[in-house]
Amino acid sequence: MTSKTLPFALLLMCLPSQAALIASWNQDELSGDIVDSTGGHAAGVASGAVNYGQPGVPNGTYGAIVVSNAGGTSIGYGPNVSDSFFVSGADNNNPVMNIDRTGSFTVMSWINPQAPDVAGRAYRPVSTGSGNGVDRGWGFALRFGDTAGTATSVRLTTYGVADNDSLTFPVVFGEWIHIAATYNNGAIDYYLNGTQLGGSDNSLFGNDGAAARLTIGARLGGNDFDQTNGLLDGVQVYDQVLNASQIQAAAAASLVPEPSSFALAGLLSAALLRRRR
Repeated sequence: MTSKTLPFALLLMCLPSQAALIASWNQDELSGDIVDSTGGHAAGVASGAVNYGQPGVPNGTYGAIVVSNAGGTSIGYGPNVSDSFFVSGADNNNPVMNIDRTGSFTVMSWINPQAPDVAGRAYRPVSTGSGNGVDRGWGFALRFGDTAGTATSVRLTTYGVADNDSLTFPVVFGEWIHIAATYNNGAIDYYLNGTQLGGSDNSLFGNDGAAARLTIGARLGGNDFDQTNGLLDGVQVYDQVLNASQIQAAAAASLVPEPSSFALAGLLSAALLRRRR
């Protein structure tokens, strides 16, 4: 077993048996549309001038997350006025948008933000629904309380219901961080670099309407306040609440180039043999 594929084995062995990675946008494309590597979503079609082939998350320690054997690139979004993002599919018949409001999920992303031009910006790696909460759904964001980055939070918006924020923390513009949020029948918890960052009272989102869309890097129908300005890497959604150690493992694994299906089958067999010895 090579060190490059080891994080995938560790991730698969530590996730609960029912949990599934239902969406993964690696941001490694060098042109064109972006692809969900789980195969659960149509290719995300670019809108605006996204910037392909940017540096990805480098090896290093990010809070509780240790990254090694990282590979691939990231995609640049923004600045705000360009409204650059990807829209996936022509309808809401996909795994992420079919999560029921009483269900559970974990959403996460690496983000390297640039400074907002005004306070109140929410850089959204993933969003469902559409403008003004008409088609309900939810959105995941890094939200800036000021332009200096000293009052930043992780936000999970239940559109048409509430904006739910973590405790605030400072960020350094131009540096990578990992953000995550878990949702369980309306109960929300937040994570920064693999460490829990508080939670919110119950806030059920409305199930996505037929006209809703899945958006990467923004909120469909939103305004400049909802557009990412910076780099994204390793955007993922799981269909279950992950704990801190599972989020840490998933964050690190999202940056390692994926093995082929054949190699992954062999990797799983090797992992099972090791566990039996």
